[in-house]
Amino acid sequence: MLKQMREGAKSTFLKLILFGLLLLAMAGLVLMDYQGMFRQGVQNNTIVSYDGGKLTAPEFDRIVQSTLRAQNIKQSDAYRAKLPQQILKREIDNRLFSLAATDMGLRVDDFLAAKQVVNIIAPLVEKGMSEKDALQRLLQVYNVSESQMIASLKSQLASQILIDAVSTGAHAPQQMVDDMLKYRYEWRRGEYFQLTTKDTSADKDPSEAELKAYYDTVSGQYALPEYRTLSVIVLDEKILGDKIQISEDMLKQYYDENINDYKSPETRVISQAIALDEGSAKLVYARALKTKDLQKAANKEKISYIKSATFTESAIAIELGEAAFSGEMGEVLKPLKSPLGWHVLHIEKVTQPAVMPFESVKESIEKDISQDKIYDALYQLANKIDDEIAGGGSVSDVAQENNIQEIVLEKIDVLGIGANGKKPDVDLPLFNKVVENGFRLGKDSVSQLIETPEGAFMVVGVRDIFPSEQQPFDSVRVEVLAALKAGNQIKALDDMASKIMERLKQGESFGKIAAEIKKTVKSTELLQRETPADKAKIEDNLMNALFSIDGTGQAAAVDGDGFVTLLRLAERKIQSPKKLDNEAVGEIESLLNRSFAQDLREQYLMSLMIRYDMNINDKLMNEIYAPKMDDDANAEE
Repeated sequence: MLKQMREGAKSTFLKLILFGLLLLAMAGLVLMDYQGMFRQGVQNNTIVSYDGGKLTAPEFDRIVQSTLRAQNIKQSDAYRAKLPQQILKREIDNRLFSLAATDMGLRVDDFLAAKQVVNIIAPLVEKGMSEKDALQRLLQVYNVSESQMIASLKSQLASQILIDAVSTGAHAPQQMVDDMLKYRYEWRRGEYFQLTTKDTSADKDPSEAELKAYYDTVSGQYALPEYRTLSVIVLDEKILGDKIQISEDMLKQYYDENINDYKSPETRVISQAIALDEGSAKLVYARALKTKDLQKAANKEKISYIKSATFTESAIAIELGEAAFSGEMGEVLKPLKSPLGWHVLHIEKVTQPAVMPFESVKESIEKDISQDKIYDALYQLANKIDDEIAGGGSVSDVAQENNIQEIVLEKIDVLGIGANGKKPDVDLPLFNKVVENGFRLGKDSVSQLIETPEGAFMVVGVRDIFPSEQQPFDSVRVEVLAALKAGNQIKALDDMASKIMERLKQGESFGKIAAEIKKTVKSTELLQRETPADKAKIEDNLMNALFSIDGTGQAAAVDGDGFVTLLRLAERKIQSPKKLDNEAVGEIESLLNRSFAQDLREQYLMSLMIRYDMNINDKLMNEIYAPKMDDDANAEE
């Protein structure tokens, strides 16, 4: 996916997305906790540390979630595909190049940054927006100020200058280009015939003595597995019944104690005009005071007008915030300066801070408190049961004492499968984990508490153990005979193929040997490596073998399922198109040059990691971005 993003960076849409991700990564915003992990507390929440800085888990998670939203990728799919690790690699690269560029004194002036801004907003301008409107839209979408955007751009451009300097001059030698052309335009034709087990003389039945001797060497494969009968109890919300009671007074107390969580901030609907100079802004301000119409005043002076939008004080540009939230509704504010120019603001509407009524949030409060109390009750019960087990109680004893249903898994193997070849028909969370724990214990032993992703607890004990048993020869004779005959046939087939290969190496004719064993030699067409399988009309393993043989006339034996294919390279030639245009050659040169440049870049990055003592907290990355346990549990089921 990230490779596709890079290749698609030429599109105007992706330019905006990638620019936004850059701002999110470099602006140093206060970031949200999407995982819930940071609310629970992590002793060390640093993902990457280096000389002079670090990247914390909350900061990085904002970047990850923003990337997933921009690309419309499900979180669970992204984690299984390890996309967060790829995003971290990109972030590390950005920071290393930025550090190196700063240390080298690379600086980008305002003119170059402004030119880059024009390139970024060009797609919006092409759709009819003014440059000022387009820029304001971009800032609003990614919630950054003008100064943050400019600083981020300068850092990015300085890094790019360094990257270009490192990789410039990476050029593949002409000999390598020539070899690549030969590799691409090589054509091969193969001849082949196939040997099967029917071509061997190993189809006769072994003697009884041979069969028994073979059974003695593989008897362990025919032993019945160890079986166990396990007892399980589940401590979940169901066993609590209606024990959890929450009074109206308790709900109201919680509401009062957490009232700030139910407040919405003051918002203001603001329109604005932006002028390049203070004089023009003052003219617009004066005209708007008279007409009470900022848009007409802006149009009259031919400067940018931005339609009204709703802002909180934290969402509006820093340079405008204090004045915008101290003015009165309907007021037109005197010109204010920002890095974009001079702003004239019209406060169209003021919505005062509000508090959500108790009745409107009562249900959600009750649900939150209920979940907390359920967990507390289960935790207390789990501790009680843990003490009872430590005192020598069995799972059955504990279940009876606490009036909990006991689930019995009768005579199952280590995979949870019964003697009938099926898993028990029980509704049990983390079934495989329960079985795994049960097979670690001795008879009459009880496991420690097993916690489920839903906050429930389980305990498993061993009622009985049925050791593995060796099956008598007579009861498995048919299976043993079939296995021995199949093994003998494969061995005979391999021996036959080896002998033929030896004869071919001695110079005997491929066609003569085929005729001798009554085989028809088939021939492929002239093929290239990139020839699709449907056109090549041979299987992929044969195609790979054909292009792995060193010289014309040489052969290879290619194993299949119950057969061996003898393949000979009959013809080999290099045949480029009659008119090999410059574009095709340039494509190969470009491919090789990019590979060289990428290699130089990666080697330079490795040296920067050492220089800046960069450390990556792989353990924390795995804890945060491993696939969710409930997903794994569902997969088990």
